[in-house]
Amino acid sequence: MGFRFGVSGVRRDRLVALVTAFSGAALVAWLWAYNMGADGTGGAWDYYDTFIVGNILALFFLPIVVIIAMGEEPSDFGLAFADSRSVRLTAALLYIGLLVLLVPMSRVERFQDYYPLFKQFNHYPIFDRYMHVHSFGEFAEHSIKALIYGWVSYGLYMFGWEFFFRGYLLFGMARTIGWSAVLVQSIAFGLLHWRKPMPEFLASFPAGIILGFLALKAKSFLPGFVLHWAAVITFDILVLLASKG
Repeated sequence: MGFRFGVSGVRRDRLVALVTAFSGAALVAWLWAYNMGADGTGGAWDYYDTFIVGNILALFFLPIVVIIAMGEEPSDFGLAFADSRSVRLTAALLYIGLLVLLVPMSRVERFQDYYPLFKQFNHYPIFDRYMHVHSFGEFAEHSIKALIYGWVSYGLYMFGWEFFFRGYLLFGMARTIGWSAVLVQSIAFGLLHWRKPMPEFLASFPAGIILGFLALKAKSFLPGFVLHWAAVITFDILVLLASKG
């Protein structure tokens, strides 16, 4: 049993929203320092295992502890299955729309310099070969196991990422500010894309809004997680296919 504040109704919703907002802001500030370093260029990205474990703890387990401590149900924060056919259709249509954008983006040099994503992780043995691969054929021959490992492990990180923004922050704050919570979480979401190529950084703000509306419609962050993870995998493949080497 968690600590239920001793109040109910509107007042309780306000207290839950405040705890969510302040704890969420603290975690965003910590993640900014942890992931990017003081100068915005280093941080935990230099060490893949540290990055994954640290972010899963901060993005998923700590919010779950807070939810339980408040006497709330994780399902009320989006940790639930979305069984609506309309939600699945919406997610599928969003993926198709993303694909239309991702194909030309994969041919842009600044994205090819940054992706596949695991070019960003140094000093981690399983990705050593990956750092020097430039084409899909070359990758399939030498480094496919590393890529699969990377997609699965990064998927765990993204599960926590989506739960934090489209679950914990969104549903916690929506209790008092309603749909405005979509905008608030999208701003935090966008700021943590600062290290990405500038077009992606700018696009992350509207993307956060779209994923937020999808989560509220579904009463779950899971459709957004699947969509986001699928987009990451798809873009890695498209970049490798478009690369010359």
